[in-house]
Amino acid sequence: MKPLNVLHLYRVRLRARLLQECFAVIGIAAGVALLFASQVASSSLSSSVAQLSQGIVGNAKLQLLARDSHGMDERLVRRVRALAGVRVAVPLLEVSANAIGPKASESVELVGADSSLSQLGGALIRHTHLNPFAGIGAIVLPGPLARTIGVTKFGNEATLQVAGRDTQAPLYEQLSAKQIGPLIDSPIAIAPLFFAQEIAGLKGRVSRILVAPRPGAEAQVRTALERIANGHLNVQSTDYDQRLFSKASEATNQSTALFAVISALVGFLFAFNAMLLTVPQRRRLIADLRRDGYTPRAVIAVLLLDSVVLGVLACVLGLVLGEELSIHLFHATPGYLSSAFAVGSQRVVSTQSVVVALAGGMIAAIVAVLSPLRDILSRDPLAAITPRQDSSDAGGVKLVAGGVVCLVLATVILAAAPKQAVLGMVFLVGALLLLLPIPLNGTLALVKRTAPAITSAVPHIASMELRAARARAIAIAATGAIAVFGSVAIQGAHQDLLHGLDDAAHDMNAYGSIWVSPAGSYNLLTTATFTATQTGKLEHLPGVAAVHLYRGELLDYGDRRVWVIAPPTQSLSPLPPSQILSDDTRRADERVRSGGWVALSEAIASEHHLHVGDLFTLPSPVPQRFRVAALSTNVGWAPGAIITSAADFTRAWGTEDAAAYDVILAPGASLKATMKAITTALGPNSGLAVQSAGARENRQRSLSRQGLARLTQIATLILIAAVLAMAAAMGNMVWQRRPRLAKLKLEGFPRRELWHTIMLESFLLLGVGCLTGAVFGLYGQQLLDRALANVINFPVVYSVGVVVALVNLALVTAAAVAMAAVPGYLATNVAPAVALQD
Repeated sequence: MKPLNVLHLYRVRLRARLLQECFAVIGIAAGVALLFASQVASSSLSSSVAQLSQGIVGNAKLQLLARDSHGMDERLVRRVRALAGVRVAVPLLEVSANAIGPKASESVELVGADSSLSQLGGALIRHTHLNPFAGIGAIVLPGPLARTIGVTKFGNEATLQVAGRDTQAPLYEQLSAKQIGPLIDSPIAIAPLFFAQEIAGLKGRVSRILVAPRPGAEAQVRTALERIANGHLNVQSTDYDQRLFSKASEATNQSTALFAVISALVGFLFAFNAMLLTVPQRRRLIADLRRDGYTPRAVIAVLLLDSVVLGVLACVLGLVLGEELSIHLFHATPGYLSSAFAVGSQRVVSTQSVVVALAGGMIAAIVAVLSPLRDILSRDPLAAITPRQDSSDAGGVKLVAGGVVCLVLATVILAAAPKQAVLGMVFLVGALLLLLPIPLNGTLALVKRTAPAITSAVPHIASMELRAARARAIAIAATGAIAVFGSVAIQGAHQDLLHGLDDAAHDMNAYGSIWVSPAGSYNLLTTATFTATQTGKLEHLPGVAAVHLYRGELLDYGDRRVWVIAPPTQSLSPLPPSQILSDDTRRADERVRSGGWVALSEAIASEHHLHVGDLFTLPSPVPQRFRVAALSTNVGWAPGAIITSAADFTRAWGTEDAAAYDVILAPGASLKATMKAITTALGPNSGLAVQSAGARENRQRSLSRQGLARLTQIATLILIAAVLAMAAAMGNMVWQRRPRLAKLKLEGFPRRELWHTIMLESFLLLGVGCLTGAVFGLYGQQLLDRALANVINFPVVYSVGVVVALVNLALVTAAAVAMAAVPGYLATNVAPAVALQD
């Protein structure tokens, strides 16, 4: 068949099924949009960190890193520059800070550097010169950040809060997108090295030294740097921050991957429902072409043109819709990550995101169009329109067997391999789809059996019509089943995780009644340290019974940026009870308090092959040997946590600095009055914030919910997509049945009875599908709970989300039935004469 003939044939056929093809395009576009938006949301986080890191390090390959926020001696720069094989060595001071302007405050990464940084060619300073500062302390801000905080003119001052210090910093220049490209949305402030050291109170200190080796000398330079490090500093490649962030964002990426799988299935089923409406026409076309002598290859070519046109149109529409979703719904920076990483808000659309979405759309189109492939390849030219002689019982047994196998495999993953949670969810979806005909057939059989006892003909007609369109009925029920399955599983696991995080927040704030720590949104984990010189002053205030010192830091341990926690020595229980996985919490408490022992997140222990009682070296600024007293959850920080005694922390970090004052309230004292007295005693320029334990706990709970907000967005989007998919599919199917409805009118059935029949059909299909999905969703919740607890090591309170399942079941069923009611009512208005047109 000539290409022009194929095009002409397609154009003629399109006129007869334009509405159905439009539904198919919308269905595939929905799947493409959800896939694309989820991919962009996931890649943007990692890419923003990678872009910012590359914008600073340029062509440097190695770096010498300090192990804590106090940095290393700046004089090491001269030693590094003197090494054989070193082309450029650049000192850098990086500290987290809070930038406050007239309009707002923002968490930023303060980067201090000298003019040698420009030799590395990083995009961030390629068009920015540090020399013109000429000894005057000033900062450079990206334009959007400057406008957000209200510091937009040369000389306007911003207040930088760093570790309990407030410093006024005038603006020298705003950076534009033309200068720094996609880094324009990065939360960063640039200052000359000497001024950054002054702001941070770290004179003569640097955070890292970037090294660009000469060609072929990288291994030699690394060895020399390790000699300088001498076990107290880290030697890493310049992509180390990206590896650390990848581990920290693992939970977000896994939830996005799960979302992509479920979104693709919902979108594909939407398209499949629409394509089912055109299958009879395609079967007749296949039979006509085979009868006219066309080979199977020619017939496939005709259908492939259908799929290409359908897929291209759907993919273009899907990318446009996905772009809007990624901008308006998923375009947010998780605050819990910005407490340890400089995470930008820029959207990064990678080639991979586009390719994955396009491939998904095209595969859906090809599979849907070529569904009658067996008929095309058959030796019988009329196979496409010849009733099948296969045993339906045998086919049903095979489906049930396949469903049982999928269910068993999901159970094996639940019990023995929770790391494969996404694969387990795919097996559960497979089991759901293969076993769905059982409850659907059972429901139809029940309706058929009870119909004679009801005076109305509605149940009998509904059962008959659904059996006549069995394939479409199963597809519509499957759409609702998968949507409710995904929503129940995600929302249930979401609630269990939130309950666990709430317990962690409560335990971590139980050390004192009032917390005094460096102000600023960057200090969400209370890891910014300061010199605790006001302990005595606070102890003598009215309402204060005692003041204890809380210590905490972030430490790079392997490929994890872990949270090291050192509760006050006077704490009744240094280990948070709800977070310890050991049965003997009291013994673990005693060991940590006595010194030389730590509690370790299970994920960290597993990565380093450690068990309770094992000895290991903690790579702290002053490396120390510890034994594992107990295994814990990650205490709400995805990379993991280490809990140690205050004395051990002081030795390991070589400093008495604290991260917070824990104030114990005197019996009968007023919390509000005591907080006011503390604030007055500290003075307006202390840079310290005063919070009650309850307020701090609520802040951490809010932070946890912000970090998990995408799970809520995911579940909501799946529900919305499913409701629209089912309503559209039901409406389309009912509209196509107008000749059948006209025939029933000729037989004397009134319009109201026909409409009631359509409503009953909708309720049966959607109810059975959604109920089955809810049951499987409760199983999926357990699988996700296990993955969160055992893989990512989050604190999880196990439950069975029956209430969540019932609410989702009721919402989806009611919404879809209500939306299908309108086209159903309109379809019953068909004239009886339509039945005589054939």
